[in-house]
Amino acid sequence: MNKEINNKPVEKLNIDTSQTPEKFLHITDEILEFLFIKLQEINSLEQEIFERSKRLKNPDEPNQLQPGEKELWAEYKKRRSEITNPISLNRSDEGSRSFGKPTKYEYLSYPDTQVSFIMKSANRAVVEIIYEYGIKKKDQFVLKKEGESWKVDAKKYGFPNETTWYKDEL
Repeated sequence: MNKEINNKPVEKLNIDTSQTPEKFLHITDEILEFLFIKLQEINSLEQEIFERSKRLKNPDEPNQLQPGEKELWAEYKKRRSEITNPISLNRSDEGSRSFGKPTKYEYLSYPDTQVSFIMKSANRAVVEIIYEYGIKKKDQFVLKKEGESWKVDAKKYGFPNETTWYKDEL
């Protein structure tokens, strides 16, 4: 069964729910909306910080640390943690160590992005996303219910022609 979700921060995405039993389909929108809104918040932050970083660069010294860059990185780390820590079971101050173009979750706006929603139990869901930017890649988010809310338990990445998943940071 394919399902479309259309929420404000994300363009229409085609969602494959064929691996999810019917008894869990009613929760698909809630979990995907939660995840996609948070990924869009990270995406927007990365876009903002990237643009501000570009403005700080000195064309005569493109590889040198410029005034204000350390503070910008500190702000990025703090603001990113404010988004990711409340939604993560495994909180970390590490987070993404970079921002750039494309941003980490820009693929949510790509028309050919494929999303699979897999839920086999009431307390665990897996969202797999296949996208292409130069090469085909896939992301996997394992979400678990904690109390009344959903949290990201693990984030992994891989390649569509492989079965191996590699640990990644949210």
